[in-house]
Amino acid sequence: MVDERCFRVRRTEVLRGLWKSCVRQAKIVVVLEEPNDFCRLWLLRHPELETGAAELAVGAGPADLSRRGRAQILRWMALLKDVEVELVTSGPQPQCHDPARGLAESKKLEVVVDSRLRDQEMGQWQGRSWQEIMRDQDGAVRTFFSEFGDTAAPGGERLGEAVERMLQWWAETAPKVAGKTVVVVCSGTILTGFAAAMLGMRLSRCLSLNLPFGGIGMLDAFENGVRVSAWNADVWH
Repeated sequence: MVDERCFRVRRTEVLRGLWKSCVRQAKIVVVLEEPNDFCRLWLLRHPELETGAAELAVGAGPADLSRRGRAQILRWMALLKDVEVELVTSGPQPQCHDPARGLAESKKLEVVVDSRLRDQEMGQWQGRSWQEIMRDQDGAVRTFFSEFGDTAAPGGERLGEAVERMLQWWAETAPKVAGKTVVVVCSGTILTGFAAAMLGMRLSRCLSLNLPFGGIGMLDAFENGVRVSAWNADVWH
């Protein structure tokens, strides 16, 4: 389980910026302090998936991006055009890895794939339709969602275990990226669980940090705490 005592919130600053976009370009109309004694984490939820994926328990499995999802990658590139990035990383799922690779190439970087950044393993449910799962295991599904984060799918892992993987990745990465900007492309569940843990929140509260497909959150990670620089600031329309 995530030890919430390991994380102290230095302070929380949500900068409400005005984000303007047009067909060919986009820019963040907000002034953010440049990283110096902290690492700025751009947490990007993977872009929108094909319609059929919404009916599946995708979990740590693969899924295809929709046409709109592919366009969201271009949006990211425009938003990060003038941002100096040290590292672009993602899990191995193509819906995360492929957008991260495109973004990394735009920065003349190689994407770093880490299996610890994959989504929650859904065991027997992974890749199956929710309708089928509900038909066969209605009670287990109800428990999974009513005890969100603390209950695993049959043969799968709890969200807390998945978040612990990402925290291990961060513990190894943090000493190398002080004063740098890191971009992470992952599923929404593990990103928000990670953010909740970093902010010292209960894991179940990660639902309040929901990001839409292609959504962006920013955490500034100091040696002794974390602050929110922006969250869900660029909702795609």
